[in-house]
Amino acid sequence: MAVDVIMPKMGESITEGTVLEWKKNIGESIEKDETLLEISTDKVDSEVPAPASGTVLEIIAQVNDTIPVGEVIARIGAEGDVLQSPPEPPKPVINKDTSPVPETVSMGKQKVSKSTITPVREKASKRFYSPLVKSIAKVEGISMDELETISGSGKNGRVNKSDILNYVENRTSAVPSIDRPVTSEPETPPVPPVTETVAVKPTPVATPPMGDRVEPMSRMRKRIADHMVASVQTSPHVYTTVEADVTNLVDIRSELKESFKNSSGVNLTYTPMILDACIKTIKEFPLMNASLEGDNIIHHGNINMGVAVALPNDNLIVPVIHSAEERNFLGLARSTADLAGRARDNKLTPDEIFGSTFTVTNPGVFGSLFGMGIINQPNVGILSVGAFKKRPVVKETEYGDTIVIRSMVYLTLSYDHRIIDGAYGTKFLARLVENIESYSKTRIQN
Repeated sequence: MAVDVIMPKMGESITEGTVLEWKKNIGESIEKDETLLEISTDKVDSEVPAPASGTVLEIIAQVNDTIPVGEVIARIGAEGDVLQSPPEPPKPVINKDTSPVPETVSMGKQKVSKSTITPVREKASKRFYSPLVKSIAKVEGISMDELETISGSGKNGRVNKSDILNYVENRTSAVPSIDRPVTSEPETPPVPPVTETVAVKPTPVATPPMGDRVEPMSRMRKRIADHMVASVQTSPHVYTTVEADVTNLVDIRSELKESFKNSSGVNLTYTPMILDACIKTIKEFPLMNASLEGDNIIHHGNINMGVAVALPNDNLIVPVIHSAEERNFLGLARSTADLAGRARDNKLTPDEIFGSTFTVTNPGVFGSLFGMGIINQPNVGILSVGAFKKRPVVKETEYGDTIVIRSMVYLTLSYDHRIIDGAYGTKFLARLVENIESYSKTRIQN
């Protein structure tokens, strides 16, 4: 008896999945728990194992199809099951006594029988081309014959997106030569030479314009775009920026990075220090850990810290450290390094990118002085950390004001004005600065 393969529910908030690639074809054998296909749920790609051993009898969902959770996408039968071919459609019966009269079509001065016109059909291809490759080929005016000549770097020589884009970039189009029309008019007698010298200006050569390249948005880019637009339309954003003296963080890292690496196996970075100070501040200002659901404010018991991670393809993902308030510094450091590494390797599970209650993003690692982040819904706040920069700063001493060189950073809080007012957001930032500037190495060593 055939077993239905359904679109699995890969996370609490997952309602649908997109088929990325089938690992088995119809008629191939598969073992239970062997990977049958890859699907995409939100920003995470996951492998789907076969629910039973047998033969792939039917593939219902095609590549790039988005299927709701719980719907059947394939069927697996017992070993040795014979695939049933669909019945052929009945052939039309033609009465031999009545031959149809061919319809004539006027083409200029000639009349051509419509039955003699053979439609031009594009040659069928034995190679598989994904809908994305076909879409790019259509936009760029690449015929099927021309597509057949492109060498593919994918599995079994399959042409993928990068192959066709490289072909389009290197593609050169020959400029057609213009032949002079042949006329039956007699040649014009030669014109006698003109004695007067006439200065002939060179005709400027027109430079052809640079061609535009069309690139369809990736699935992840579409999800990010939808998420950002929805956030701006949902929350009235307010931004507040302060600066903090992080010289103590720089000194702590310089002093402890070697011993911390040797004892824990994890690199000592500034991110878990900022997260630790932020968690401590959220405990004092718990409304920053809330969310809005209709007309109700949800006060979350746990602090689930979202940490924005830039991916190698320039996209962004926000893995979540759940119950971050229960972890010590080493736990935060290990969780941050683990989630960031698996995010870049596309090995996160769907549950690891959902459920954040507050988010920290760090554009400073790319050199940005400060940023104004868009709130990661349904959070009410996101903290943007700028680059650590040495600057001359005026400090008050017992001998009066003096100029010193300190490592400084800009911190920008974006918050939802439906719940958080300016006074509350500013007080939160001011307290966060105090916790950062008073941060001690004992928090790391304990």
